[in-house]
Amino acid sequence: MFAYNLGSDTWSEKAPIPAARRLAAAFVLNGKGYISCGLVGTSTKLDDLWEYNPVTDSWSQRADFPGQDRYGTYHFALGGYGYVGGGNIGSSSGPFLSDAFRYDPETDTWTTAIGLPDLPRHGTSSFVMNGKAYVFGGKESSLAFSPDLWVFDPVTQEWDLLAPFPATPRSSPLAFVFANDAVIGCGRTETVNLYDVWFYDPLSDDWGGAPAYPGESSLAGTSFSINGRAFGGLGWVLETNASASDLWELVKPSSNGILEPGGSATATCHPNPILSGQRLSIAQLNVPSLRAELFDGQGRSLWQGRVDDGQLTLPSGLHGSLILKLTADQRSWSARLSVLPN
Repeated sequence: MFAYNLGSDTWSEKAPIPAARRLAAAFVLNGKGYISCGLVGTSTKLDDLWEYNPVTDSWSQRADFPGQDRYGTYHFALGGYGYVGGGNIGSSSGPFLSDAFRYDPETDTWTTAIGLPDLPRHGTSSFVMNGKAYVFGGKESSLAFSPDLWVFDPVTQEWDLLAPFPATPRSSPLAFVFANDAVIGCGRTETVNLYDVWFYDPLSDDWGGAPAYPGESSLAGTSFSINGRAFGGLGWVLETNASASDLWELVKPSSNGILEPGGSATATCHPNPILSGQRLSIAQLNVPSLRAELFDGQGRSLWQGRVDDGQLTLPSGLHGSLILKLTADQRSWSARLSVLPN
């Protein structure tokens, strides 16, 4: 196991996990890492659970996963619990599973959880944002690749189906949270690696294009966010049956692209979310004349106009997660808008 240092852009080796595996489940709770399930070789499935303490750089074995030994699960940490569900107990054609379990680190116990209410699957990806968990894609028991995105609410204990992925259905993609969006991309079909990447806006339940992944693979690789920065890489290249070791950071494609806090002063706008074509109010900036411009997630200019007495009418036909940039002389302000179709 290796740890990545953002400040120095370097890797350092850490204590190895006592039991090697691939396609495992992983989540983080209370500052500790957990790894369970997974596959050894081509046929040996696992159900053990290991806890990693980064302070002591050591591993401890915890209560075994209570379901069938499996690999290729969905997994996430939410509300103080770790969740593991779905997965594969056989070959590439299954059998696949639909059950789920919840781990409590305080009592070191597992209980039954509510599984994703659709076809059994493996090779999904997951992320957590705004207090909810999202599970995407995978290969279903029908042997079709899924374009579905599901969200789990721990308060209601319910799953809901969201807007489908707009590109080729896939399994084992990268997935992470970046600014106010989720990012999903790469992955595989039956025979080829995929490299396209997409943003998902949870407020508008809408998708938008992002720069394609420039690396070797990122299929079944790694993806994570630290301190507002987002990374993806490693993985496996299907065509050559080779592993990849490169790591890439997703950054703003232009000065007007994915604007995270700190790029320029922030403008306060309401309502937000807003309907396309509706009147937008902008908090007083004490600037007599403001130029306005809307950009998409790739930094492409979509529309230009002016702010009149703190009011701006958005153009009809534009929707999704957009960036509003306001400029006057040498100063600029920005705001992220979730624009809903009218």
